[in-house]
Order: sequence, then C-alpha cells, then structure tokens
Amino acid sequence: MHRRLAPLAAALLLAACSGGTTTVSSRPTIDVAGTRVSSADVSTVGQALREAGVDVPAGQLLSIRTHRPLGPDAHGGQVLVDGTPTLVASRVEPGAVITVEGGGDVTEPIETVISLVHANKGFASLHRASRPGRVRVIRGAVSHEVVSSTVLSRPFDGVLLSARPVALTFDDGPNPKYTPQVLAMLAAAHVHATFCIIGRQAQQYPALIRQIVADGHTLCNHTWDHDERLAQRTPAQITVEMSKAQAAITQASGGVAPKLFRAPGGSWSPQVELIARKLHMTPLKWDVDPSDWKKPGAGHIIQRVMAHVHPGAIVLLHDGGGKRDQTVAALHYFLVRLPAYKYRFQVPQTA
Repeated sequence: MHRRLAPLAAALLLAACSGGTTTVSSRPTIDVAGTRVSSADVSTVGQALREAGVDVPAGQLLSIRTHRPLGPDAHGGQVLVDGTPTLVASRVEPGAVITVEGGGDVTEPIETVISLVHANKGFASLHRASRPGRVRVIRGAVSHEVVSSTVLSRPFDGVLLSARPVALTFDDGPNPKYTPQVLAMLAAAHVHATFCIIGRQAQQYPALIRQIVADGHTLCNHTWDHDERLAQRTPAQITVEMSKAQAAITQASGGVAPKLFRAPGGSWSPQVELIARKLHMTPLKWDVDPSDWKKPGAGHIIQRVMAHVHPGAIVLLHDGGGKRDQTVAALHYFLVRLPAYKYRFQVPQTA
C-alpha cells in the first residue's frame, strides 16, 4: 500500500533522486535595529527606518554655563549599514543590517561681543558730553549666558547743563483747557519744558501740538492710549502703542517726531526701554513726583517739589488726564521761586 507524500516532501525526494538541490525560499528582509522589515517594501535607508518605526536620536545642545538643554544638536546621530556610516537617502540591499547611533551632547560655542554701557543708564538727563562705556563679553553663542566680562572703558555721565538745572515735564496732554494755560505761563516766563503727549490726544487736538512746537518746547511720546500696564504687554503690543503714537504726534506737529519716550505710570521694563530705543527714542524718567494727578492741593504739590528738587532734577507734572487747576497754580509758584533759588530751567538731553 502506497502512502501519498505531501507536495513539499515529494519535491525534495524528486530533487534528491535527480541529483539536484532545492532551497526553501523566504521573503528577503532587512534588519533595522533588531526589527525585520521586508526589503520588498523599501528601497532606501530612510524608508527602512520609517517602516521599522526607528528614529535616529539626536544629542542635545547644552548651554555654556548652566548646561541646560537648548534643543537638539545640529549634527544629530548617525545611521550605519553593515557597520558603515550611511546617508538616509542611500539605497539599501536585502539582507542588510541597519543600526543607529545617538548623537552625543555638545556644548554651545562661545562668542565675544563688545557691549555699550550707556551713561545715565541710557535715559534722558540734564547732562551733556556723556559717553557710553565699553565692555568685552564672552558668552554662549546661543544662550547668551555670560562666561566672563571685562570693562574696557567706563561710562561718563557728563556734566550738568548748568550749575543748577531743573526740568519741567507735563504728561497726559494736550488738554484744550489746561495746556493753553500752561503754555501761556511758560511763554511769559521764557521757559521751555517737555510735553509727554498721548497719541490719541494729539490726533484730537493737533493745533495744540503745533503750538507746543512753535513755542520751542520738546515733544515726548507717551504711548497711544496711556496703557499703565505697558511692561506686561507683548513686544508686538508695546511696539504698536509707541509707533501709533509716534505717527499721530509727528503728523499733528507738522513733521516733528518725538525723540523722547515716557512709559505711562512708570511702567518700565527692559523690553519697553529696548523697543523705545529701536524706535529712535530715548527713555525719559523723572526724579521728583508730587503726585499732582491725585489733586492733593496746590500747597501739597508745591511742598513736595520744593522739598525734593535738586540740581539735575526732572519734575513730573500733568497738563492732561483730568482737572489740573491745582497744577497750574503750583506752576506759577515754581516759575517764580525756583529761579530765586538759582535754578535754571532746561530740557532733558537725549542719551
């Protein structure tokens, strides 16, 4: 009785009887970091990696001082085919063995820069002939972490414009009622002051802006709508506040662009200062603040200013933003008494 042979066994028996050899064919594969993928489905190293779900781990770029990760190292890891470094776009043959090596961590490169240290910290003042200092800084090229710094020259604050200079500044205008009164008093005393203008006010009262310029006073940008949280805004929002006001004031004045900037409510930050300088304006702060905007009474305003005024002082007053009859009354006193104490009225100089 004959037993029926399975087809494969029969084929092997037939090959043996005929003196030939037969191998069992299997689908060719590629080894990708221990995972086998069919070579029929891929033709490049990159395709094999994707098919196997294998990534090439990149090393980290580390900061120079704190060694915090700054992101993947630009060189990344590498791919090897049968032990030889290979590009992911290279062709791969059946039976190949693909391995990956992660990139090692790399410390960022360093750079040397010369930084300017502004006299008077870069703010407008009643000094002249000031000059910035210079500092050589070695820092991380990506993180800007400072490795070392060397002072090459120190900043010079300059000298006061006169023996006892003092500056009067007026914020939040122009105001159709109080600004003309202030201008008339300053003109009668032959005194020049600085007016920190709100952009929307300039747009509404352009004739007053032209009068301020015609009388020889200095214009200062005080943002478009007096945002007292300016320092908390995004760089884009800060830029809009300044540039929109700058355009409105320049147009209202007949082409005179403010070279000074004052943050509403003293809302300063490094970002605010930087953007002001990028827009070609010097930040303007103050030294004496009698809080006249609170309307504490003319006597209080006078007492606060006279108690704190000093040579080089910049006095903060307001001609807009509310009822300012107390400020107007106090201004009359200042225009008489400060010269009696040998003070000379000046306008701040840009840094």
